[in-house]
Amino acid sequence: MQEFGFSRLALFEAFPDALSVFIAFLAVTEGKKTSTSFGFAAGILEGFFSGNNLGLHMLANTSGGFLAGYFHSPEDSHATAKQKTRRFYGAVLTAEFSAHTIITTGYNPLGLSPEYRIVTMGLLASLMSVILAFIANRLFLKKTFAA
Repeated sequence: MQEFGFSRLALFEAFPDALSVFIAFLAVTEGKKTSTSFGFAAGILEGFFSGNNLGLHMLANTSGGFLAGYFHSPEDSHATAKQKTRRFYGAVLTAEFSAHTIITTGYNPLGLSPEYRIVTMGLLASLMSVILAFIANRLFLKKTFAA
């Protein structure tokens, strides 16, 4: 779905990343180990289906899952639904920006400057992913964070 669907929604060569949204959801609900493991698996699949830089995608999604794991909200915590939702958005932003930064520093097919790729494209892709996370939260995840 990511490689053949969301990558077509490019704006200035940046597009929303559904994998980062999924990894961030796992980070908030399940924890750092699960999100890191799923980030690694998602990196393998994304690198395989995109056809370029398998190792770079594995590193990017694994580190994104690891960093998003810091937003974990255990079941026995007293966090409200609003706090869990904020953590989810923070995890999406962290996972996407860190993964995008690693990808753009290692792979530059357009020959753009690193500052442009990291700041402009990274922030734009992160904001697009947060919008995707907002839509997913409103449509599917609201009951999960309320529990």
